[in-house]
Order: sequence, then C-alpha cells, then structure tokens
Amino acid sequence: MALKDILFLLENGDKSEQINAYALSFAQQCGAHLTAAGVIMEMIPPASFMGEYPADILAGIAEQTQRELEACYQRLKAAASREQETELVLIQAYPGLSRDEFGRLARHFDVTIVGQGPESLNDDELLAEGALFGSGRPVLVVPRSHKGPAKFGKAMIAYDGSAMSARAIADALPLLRKSGHVELVTIAHKDKAANQLPGFNMTRHLARHGITAKLKELPPAVDVGASILSYAADMGADYLVMGAYGHSRLREFVIGGTTRTIINSMTLPVFMAH
Repeated sequence: MALKDILFLLENGDKSEQINAYALSFAQQCGAHLTAAGVIMEMIPPASFMGEYPADILAGIAEQTQRELEACYQRLKAAASREQETELVLIQAYPGLSRDEFGRLARHFDVTIVGQGPESLNDDELLAEGALFGSGRPVLVVPRSHKGPAKFGKAMIAYDGSAMSARAIADALPLLRKSGHVELVTIAHKDKAANQLPGFNMTRHLARHGITAKLKELPPAVDVGASILSYAADMGADYLVMGAYGHSRLREFVIGGTTRTIINSMTLPVFMAH
C-alpha cells in the first residue's frame, strides 16, 4: 500500500509555516493528495454573560479565524507544484466536539500530520489525540523545532513486541521502503539471546518486504522515552516509528507514559499508530 491520501491540521499560529511546509513536502514526495483541515472553534460565552454577551462578537471571532485559515491555505497552495493536488476542509464545532469531528475526518485518509503541541493539554493536542485514538489510522507528529522538508533516509523503529508497535510498523511500510537505513530498537531484557529479543522476528518480517533493518538493543532505562529520543539523535534518524499508548477517561483521550514523554520532548517527526 502507498500513502496517497494525506490529511493535515492546518495551523496559522507561531511556527505554523514550517509545519505546513513539512506536510506539503511529505505529500509531494509520496505523490499524494493533500487535504488541509482548518478548525474553527465555536466560542461558548461564560454563564455570567449568558443572555447579554453580544453574539456578533463571537461570530466575528469565528469569521476572523476562517479568513486567517483560508489565507494560510492560499500560501500553502501557492507553494505547491503545478502537479500537486490540495484542498481545504473547514471544521466548525465546539471545543469538546471538534476533537471527535477531526478524528472522524481522519478515518478517510492514509495518515494525518499534526504539529507538536505544548505540554499543556490544549485544543490542538486534543485534536491530535482525536485523530490518533478515534480514526484507526496513523498520525505523524512534527516537532515545532523542525525545519526543512520531509526526509526519509534514516528510520528508527521503537519496538517492544506490542500490538500497537506492530500496527505502527505495518502502517509505516510505505515510508520504510523509502529509507536507506532502518534500525529496529528494543530495550534490553536480561538473560535473553538475540533470537529471543522482541524485534528478532520483526526484522525477518521486514526483510520479506524488502526492508533491511538492523536490530539494536538499548540498555535498561528508567525513562524509556528519553532513552529512545537520545538514541534517535545519536543515529541521526529522520523519523521515528512507534506504537502509541493511551486510554479513555470519561471520553477524554489521555496519552500516557512513554508516548507522552516522546511527544513532549521530540526532536524528530514521530509516526504513531494505536
């Protein structure tokens, strides 16, 4: 399978141009159609202002957001090549419902690209979680610090033998085939031979897909996420493939453990599946 239909969360804030340019470059290199999703949050007036808060003010804020998103998309479209197909889709919903709307939209694409959010759980991060846990499709998170086009030369896979990491690898096969160097990284387990490591059978599976992956064992670590990111920097990886861990608490998606550590501290694009 190839990645031919890509969704990304269009941004118009700080450093948005780098994220938008990355998404365009990613789609161009995959020969894929790129759909930009702009989210317009419906404002809910505080209870103390109900009945007296001017509706035209709220409408004006939504209209301004729409104009900014449309202008941002036009800049993206102007930067695309003549052969590149793009389109803009606008989602207008209340904050709590926009996450679900974005997740449902993401079900219709091969992968969704989002920018890294801040450590606090804000609306942008909830949208990313909506796509990750609500779409059944992979999500590629791009760090705010990223500069330049998408690169696929060196790939790192964080593998622990779980269903989530296996799913991420399967979804990432089209990208892994583009990579000249692939390393499948596991965390060390005592008293296990090389052919008993979680990644041994997976490297054979990848080889049968024409992908040569080197199996690398990292020493035991208290902070697994930090260990993974440290090794990714050492090997100069262009992107990381991993399973995403999380759960739902009263319909609120929550990323936990290693996944949140990596998302908060990431220095390279991370391709995730759940």
